[in-house]
Parts: sequence; C-alpha cells; structure tokens
Amino acid sequence: MAEKQIDWVDVILKDVVRAATWGIILLVILTLFLNVVKQDIKEAIDFGAKRIVYEAVRFGTDPFLIGKGKQLVKEGIEYSVDTAGRRYKKILNQTPGGPPVGTTGQCEKTGGR
Repeated sequence: MAEKQIDWVDVILKDVVRAATWGIILLVILTLFLNVVKQDIKEAIDFGAKRIVYEAVRFGTDPFLIGKGKQLVKEGIEYSVDTAGRRYKKILNQTPGGPPVGTTGQCEKTGGR
C-alpha cells in the first residue's frame, strides 16, 4: 500500500480555517458575555454608590451620634476656655506692676474720655 502524501500547504490552510472558525465563535461568545456582564457591572456600581450615600446619610443623621458630637464639642470648648483662663491668670500673676497697658478702659487718644 502506498501512503498518501499530504501537502503541507493543505495542512496549514486546514488549521488556519479551523483556528479562524474557533476564533469567530470565541469572539461571539465573549461579546455576548461582556454585554451581559457590562450591564451587571453598571448595576453593581449603581448599587454601591446608592448604598454609600444611604449609609453616609444614616450615619450623619443618627441622633445618638449627633448628641455625642455636641457633647464632645461642648467639652472641648469648656476645656479650651478653662486652659486659656488658667494660663492668662498665671501670666497676670507673673507680671509685676499690675495689668498691662491699655486695659484700663480709657481711650489713649482722647485722654480718658
């Protein structure tokens, strides 16, 4: 029996046609898949953005947190005023000769009027 010889050009053409066919099929499947996934990604991004806004509003309008924030601001102001007052008294006590110039309540330009 004689073996049939196959031309290498025929083999290459046959494989190129087979690869092109599978490439087109893969391209169609990927296009369909990406169109479906693209819509899901858009919906997921939309859901995430809405959820972030909702959580921020819920967190910002929580009565407990608002009350706690007010209390912390009040305590911070009280602490600052107390600390500044103590420092001012310490400076006045260390200054010889009484209060600084210009704190007598008289206007310097008008001569006491």
